[in-house]
Order: sequence, then structure tokens, then C-alpha cells
Amino acid sequence: ALMLSAGGIVAYYQYLREEQIKSVKTLPASGKAAVGGPWDLIGPDGKAFASKRLEGEFALLYFGFTFCPDICPAELEKIAAAVDVVEKITKRKIQPVFITIDPERDDTETVNDYCAEFHPRLVGLTGTKDQIQKITRSYRVYYSKTNDSDEDYLIDHSIISYLVDPEGNFIKFFGKNSTENDMAMEIKRFIDQWKNTHKKY
Repeated sequence: ALMLSAGGIVAYYQYLREEQIKSVKTLPASGKAAVGGPWDLIGPDGKAFASKRLEGEFALLYFGFTFCPDICPAELEKIAAAVDVVEKITKRKIQPVFITIDPERDDTETVNDYCAEFHPRLVGLTGTKDQIQKITRSYRVYYSKTNDSDEDYLIDHSIISYLVDPEGNFIKFFGKNSTENDMAMEIKRFIDQWKNTHKKY
């Protein structure tokens, strides 16, 4: 049997994490890519919520969990600010969406209460474990629980916001280093392009 020292185990898991994150880092920053696609989750009312419901407007998706101590709140505040800036200068609604990667603890009520802290139109989605695994695979989201305990744990995860066009297609992602202004200006650019090619928008 293969025996690993404590240091070896840590190094091995670090290797696995880096390999999984590579699949996200090698994505093109924008354009058509094998990312996203149709999905079904559970919406704010506790009923089925399909990706098709977001079509008609641009949407900004973020994957996180409500017990996240600092990264998720900071990113959601940034997303909320970017959405408000875009809507002010383009007069178009952008739908911010929070998708939990912790369905065991993040039920509908918990997610709704959490989302209300950041933006009045932030839609919070949860789902079954299988549903969350499916959508995170589609968007190449990395996440891994810490081994604290079955009830008290954190989740290491990729820090990326995904911009989706009015037809439900992934078009660009924003990393942690993107500022709210960076995001707003890029989203505005995509909206302007969309207006030029979709006269009914």
C-alpha cells in the first residue's frame, strides 16, 4: 500500500487543487467556450428554477456559500456595485445571481436571507447535491471542503463571476482582481455590442 507522510498528503491535495484550478485558468477570458449550458436548480420560492428564466437580459453568476467568512461577501458587494453602475449608464437590467456550492447547509431560506444583504435583486439559488455538481462541472467551478468536521467546515473555491448573455450563453468571466469598474465597463461593452446585433433588445 502507498504510504504518505503528513507533508506528502498536503502536497498531494495541493497538486489536485492546482490541477482542478488549471481547467478554469485556461478558459478564454471571453468568447464561445465549452462553459455553461442549461441547468435546473431551486429558486427563492423553493420551486424549480431553470436557466431559461434568466434569458432576455444579461446575468452575472457567482458561486459561493453563505458561511464564507470574507471572500464571498467582498465579491458579492463588488458584483452589486458593478450591476448598479451598468444599469445606471446603460438603462438595462443586469440580473445578479448567487449559486451555492454548499447545498447541505444552504437551504432556500438561508440563501434568501444572505442575498438580501447585498442587493435587492440578487437571486439566490440552491439545489440538490447532484444539481450543484452538474452546474459546477458545466462552469468548471473548483470547490473542496476543508476537513474540519461534518457540520463545521469551510469550502475552498474558485473566485470567478460569469457573465451570461440574454440567450443564456457564457461570454466572459471576471476574477478576483477585477474591480467593480472593470466589470461595469466590460459588461457595458457587451451590452453595446448586443444592441448593435439584436435590434429588439
